[in-house]
Amino acid sequence: MRRWRAALTGLLLAMAVPAGAADKAPTIADSFTLFWSAAQGQSFAQQLDAWDRYVEAPRRDLYASVAWETRRHPDWEARKQRYLRARFADYPALAPSIRSEDAALRDTLARQVPRFCRLFPDAGTHPPVYELLAPNFDAKSGVLADGRPVLVFAVDSLLLEKADLDIVVPHELFHLYHAQHAGFRNDGVMPGVALTVPLFEEGLATYVSGELSPAHGDGELLLQADLGDIPASRLGEIAQRFLADARFKAIDTKHPDAFSKWFNAAAVPYQQDLPNRSGYWLGLQVIRHLRRTYSLAQIAAWTPAQADAQVMSALRELGQGR
Repeated sequence: MRRWRAALTGLLLAMAVPAGAADKAPTIADSFTLFWSAAQGQSFAQQLDAWDRYVEAPRRDLYASVAWETRRHPDWEARKQRYLRARFADYPALAPSIRSEDAALRDTLARQVPRFCRLFPDAGTHPPVYELLAPNFDAKSGVLADGRPVLVFAVDSLLLEKADLDIVVPHELFHLYHAQHAGFRNDGVMPGVALTVPLFEEGLATYVSGELSPAHGDGELLLQADLGDIPASRLGEIAQRFLADARFKAIDTKHPDAFSKWFNAAAVPYQQDLPNRSGYWLGLQVIRHLRRTYSLAQIAAWTPAQADAQVMSALRELGQGR
């Protein structure tokens, strides 16, 4: 029975992922085994060489475009080494469970992709979903050099976070769908758009994950317990506070703190009286407010410009207690 289930899971995942160069690579679990066999106990330089050979080389475009974002970060090589030095230190504890986490992710995709297609009938049954090892994100949609949107899951980061895959997977599947159908690239963090766009994008993805994985509280859906503790009575005040930052750009080299303040995780608080990543919580409340008037299909079809206008209107209404 177990062997049959494993074969079925592999078949469903193969149906969910398109053919391409990265799909011809070993599984990420097999790549990790090769890497760690060569890297365990070695110097950082030797570990980095093994990483490049066994992990990155078969997936070069995914790492360049999505993991390291080499076009966006001129210092990507230094960033990569800094992140990997820390992650290599985690691997002795993570190594025994990488393969089982990889299998759990594949099993979750096999369950959730068909459910997602029932909620969004125009979603493809073969989404471009890939697995990596990555120290700087857990799951992320991105755009390859040829302009193709993809979705990437970092198996090691998901394992380290003990992430609930039945919440993470539908959330990220929506980001990919939205990139393909409405032009929301990089989870709404796009050049030229205001902070309202990632607010909308993350709120909508969280709402969708709640539709596909019901019976979870807000803290679970937002993957952060203290976000679920924000009282509804503060919604108007928080909406007004976000409005003061709403016209800053999602990518703003002159004012990077505006985005961080609402969306980044960190060891220290960005706002003393709010948890970090409060933009995710506020985005979810904005979507619930919009759902009073619009269907999910209508909201998901808005362009970034339409979403910006609708979110600004919703924030003003929420700020006025409406």
